[in-house]
Amino acid sequence: MYQTIRQLYIDSFSGLTKDIWLLSFITFINRSGSVVFFFLSIYLAIELNFSKIDIGYIMASHGVGSVAGAFVGGWLTDKIGYYRVMFWSLLLVGFLFFTLYLVKTFWMFCLMGFLTSLIGDAFRPAGMASIVAYGGKELQTRSMSLYRLAINLGIGLGSAVAGILAGVFGYGVLFFVDGGTCVLAAVLFLIFMKEKKEIQENPKDDAPKIIKHSAYKDGWYLVFVFCWFLNAMVFIQIFHVLPLFCKEELMMSETGVGLLLSFNCVLIAIIEMPLIFILAKKRDQMGYIIWGVVLIGMSLVIFNIMGFNIYAAIVSMTLFSIGEIINFPLSSSLALSRSNPNNRGQFMGLFSMAFSVGLILAPLIGFRIAEEYGYAVLWNFMGGLAGVATITLIFLRKREQQVAVLSKQSQ
Repeated sequence: MYQTIRQLYIDSFSGLTKDIWLLSFITFINRSGSVVFFFLSIYLAIELNFSKIDIGYIMASHGVGSVAGAFVGGWLTDKIGYYRVMFWSLLLVGFLFFTLYLVKTFWMFCLMGFLTSLIGDAFRPAGMASIVAYGGKELQTRSMSLYRLAINLGIGLGSAVAGILAGVFGYGVLFFVDGGTCVLAAVLFLIFMKEKKEIQENPKDDAPKIIKHSAYKDGWYLVFVFCWFLNAMVFIQIFHVLPLFCKEELMMSETGVGLLLSFNCVLIAIIEMPLIFILAKKRDQMGYIIWGVVLIGMSLVIFNIMGFNIYAAIVSMTLFSIGEIINFPLSSSLALSRSNPNNRGQFMGLFSMAFSVGLILAPLIGFRIAEEYGYAVLWNFMGGLAGVATITLIFLRKREQQVAVLSKQSQ
């Protein structure tokens, strides 16, 4: 049994390119400091005495910047390439985090939240587009998983350390940690990563040219992206609303909140790579994506089943983590496979924008429902959104299977 598990881990990490390992390491450095927004709701409520509704608007400004950043990042990726977008995004957002420490007023927080996300989230479509160039198309799902593993390990380490730093030195130090790791990641990226062109599947001169179809005219993909948006609405509650919920309702300390978020990252670090190694070989990946949405929805509803206590929080984070492990790399890989080298930025930009729209609406809706109706109503509402996404994805899956059958019959 031990040998089988050991071999599974070896196989899941083997064969990946050196560039993907380097990119993942640099991403780990960057994300190990990217913890300001996880503790921002507590900082704004406890240190600056903002209301939940004001906090919702500040978080929404972050989401507006994220939408703009995803669109601009996708557009620039197709125009000037992923490499320049990734480098300048890392460098500039680092200095913005240093400046964010000086902000104390509502409107300036909204403005800086917008600018920070605009610059920082331009990185996301460029980073996802670089996966194929650095890792190869045939290994894109596992490469995406390693990339995500680096993100989650960084966040896990950062969350635990940030909780301790915030408790000992105050929240201000987090802005400098975040900015410093972004600048360090930019320097490492410039030194160790070289721009690579994606290898075309038909490199011969007489090969047919790839048609650049628009992501905005792909009906199936648009519906899938809508489901991704609904999933994001639920997912984002964990990182924006849940920390304040744990502080107010479960009486957890900053260190406790940090450790709870780290638990998510530890589970991902242990489970994701071998699990995705197995699932990537399966034909019906949409089925696993659906199960991921169900688990993410249940992670919030579970509080209304088990009650507001620490045991429910642990079960919630476990369900959430498994759902994220299943859903996120397979959804990203599906979005990548729907595109081609000429429109990679557009497809991944739209995919990132859907998540970013969730960053606008999720805190606005989440904090308002929590303020006016309580957390129990919020958790049920989010469970309902996950249910809508699940039903829609089931219909998409059936449509995809019907198209596959008709395609085989016509051959």
